Amino acid sequence: MGDPSMAYVEGVFNVTVPITFDNNGYYSIADLNITAAITDRENRPISKNTVFLARIPPQNNVTISHNISFNVQEIMTRAEYAFYDSEFVLYGSFSLNYASLVPFEFETNRTLPWGAPLFNFTSGVPEYQAYNGTHIRTNVPISFQNHSPYFSLTGVIRVEILNNRQQLLGSGTTFMDVPSNANYEGEVEAVVSPAMVTSNGQIRIFIESEMFNYGPVVRNYG
Repeated sequence: MGDPSMAYVEGVFNVTVPITFDNNGYYSIADLNITAAITDRENRPISKNTVFLARIPPQNNVTISHNISFNVQEIMTRAEYAFYDSEFVLYGSFSLNYASLVPFEFETNRTLPWGAPLFNFTSGVPEYQAYNGTHIRTNVPISFQNHSPYFSLTGVIRVEILNNRQQLLGSGTTFMDVPSNANYEGEVEAVVSPAMVTSNGQIRIFIESEMFNYGPVVRNYG
């Protein structure tokens, strides 16, 4: 099992593993089942795929590209993948018959790094400023690090600001375009009525990107 290559295409994360079989013997290899599975560090299944080769003749070698994929949106429903670096485990399981008489089974594995696209996600306290005669402007500072080695994070950050009575004070959005292994620091602006503002409340943050949607991230303030 060779080194896997990884690519992100239209919401799907593809892992391609080159596998070469050298049959240098005098008998055929038959009924070759190849199963690749990806799990997290807690051995929770993420994806699995199996391919079948009917026969490899003697004195021949065969190389196949075994593909296994998973939906990024499904992965990102788990907070540990959004906010914390981790690793996945790629398992390869093989079974075959040699000379149509002798069965063999063997396994191998290797790790795949996973960098959190929202690593060290932080939101600050709303900062209020004068806007006009009837409303005030508030800015919510937001920062994080895109640790993913596989994709940029492009889309919008949407913020809802609530007072301590769970009333919506206002909402706002800002565009983001964060390359792989880059930092983001910005603010989301909203215009609110001062009559509804309280000294404490709640911020709800939504990440809406080309790769995945996540939220709300809930932060209390005051």
